[in-house]
Amino acid sequence: MAGKARGDKPRYQQIADELRAKIQSGAYEGTRKLPSEREMSEQYGVARNTVRDALQVLRSEDLIETRRGSGVHLRSFRRLSRDAVARASRSQWGAGRSIWDHDTGPLGHQETTQVEKIDPPAPVAGVLGVRGQKVWRRSRLHRVDKRTVMKSTGWYPADLAEEARIAQPDTGPGGVYARLDEIGHGPARYREEIEVRLPLSDEVADLGITQTTPILRIVRTAYDSDDRPVEVNEMVMDSDSYRLIYTFPS
Repeated sequence: MAGKARGDKPRYQQIADELRAKIQSGAYEGTRKLPSEREMSEQYGVARNTVRDALQVLRSEDLIETRRGSGVHLRSFRRLSRDAVARASRSQWGAGRSIWDHDTGPLGHQETTQVEKIDPPAPVAGVLGVRGQKVWRRSRLHRVDKRTVMKSTGWYPADLAEEARIAQPDTGPGGVYARLDEIGHGPARYREEIEVRLPLSDEVADLGITQTTPILRIVRTAYDSDDRPVEVNEMVMDSDSYRLIYTFPS
C-alpha cells in the first residue's frame, strides 16, 4: 500500500533517508535538482503526498528548497538571521547604517520601492490614530543574492512623513528611523506580532515561492518617546529564507 510503513519507520521517512543519502553522496550535484514529485512517486511506488512528506523532512533540514515553476533543488541560499532587537536598535540606524546591514552582512541588499499617499486600511488608521486622514505608504520588495526574501509595507502619519522627508524612495543614511529621529520622533520602543501561514496568491507571485511554502508575517509598530505610534510595518517573508532570533536581558 502507498505510504505504508515497513518496519519501524513510516514510508515517507524511509524515502527521506534514501534521498538524504543520495544528496550526501553527491548524486544530484550535476544538475543540483531532484526528480519531480511524479517521477519519485513512480520510482518509490507511493502516492505523491508521501513523496511530499519525505521532501518536507529534507526541507526542514535545509537540504532542499522548492522553487515555483522549477521543482525541487539542492539548497544553495543560506538563511538570513533576523535579530529583531539588534537590527532595529538605535545603535544601528542611529549610526547611519541600514537595519538590513545587520541581516545580510557582505551579501548586500537590493530593494524596489514605491511611495504614495493613500487612505490607510482601517486597522492601520486605528493604530496610528489617523482615522479619516491620508498616510504615506512605502511598499518594498527586498532581494538578497538575487533572491526575493521579503515584501514590506510601511505606513506613516502624513505630517511626520512630510516633515521627516520620508515621503520619497531614498531616505538616506539610517533610513526612515534616522529621519524620524531628526524631527524628534525616533523610535523609543517597538511591538511585533508574528504569525506563520500559507501565502496568498499575490505573495506567491511577489516572493516567487510555491503555495505550500509557509510565510512569516511580522507586523511591527514603532512608538516615539511620547508613545505616539509613528510607523506600522507589515513584513511578509519567505520562511525558507529566514530564521528569527530574539536577544533580550533576563
